[in-house]
Amino acid sequence: MTKAKVGLAYYGILSVLFLAGRMYIIEANNMRQGPVPTEAFQRLFDWVHLFSYFFVVPLLIIGLVATMSWTKRKGFSMPLTVTLCLLYAVLAFLAGIVLRFAFVLIFYGFAP
Repeated sequence: MTKAKVGLAYYGILSVLFLAGRMYIIEANNMRQGPVPTEAFQRLFDWVHLFSYFFVVPLLIIGLVATMSWTKRKGFSMPLTVTLCLLYAVLAFLAGIVLRFAFVLIFYGFAP
C-alpha cells in the first residue's frame, strides 16, 4: 500500500508541476493568440520533452522490477530469468519510444 501511495504522490506532484509550467510558458509567451515567436515553441517543446522522461521512465523501471520479482516467485532458472528480463527490456524500450511520442503529441501537438 505504501508503494502505491508513493507512486500516486510522485505522479500527482509531477503532474501539477508539469501543467503549471506548461501553462506559464503558454501564458508568458502569449501562445493562445498570434503571432508567436519561434523561441516560445522551442521552450514549450523542451519542457514537454523533459517531462516525458519523468513520466515514462519510472513506469518502465517499475515494469522491470515487477518482471524480476515475478520470475523469482515462479522459481525460474537464472538463464530463463535473464532472458525474460532482456526480452522485457527490449519491449519496454520500444514501448517507451511510443509512449514518449504520444506524450509529446498530446501536450505539444503539431506546433512548428
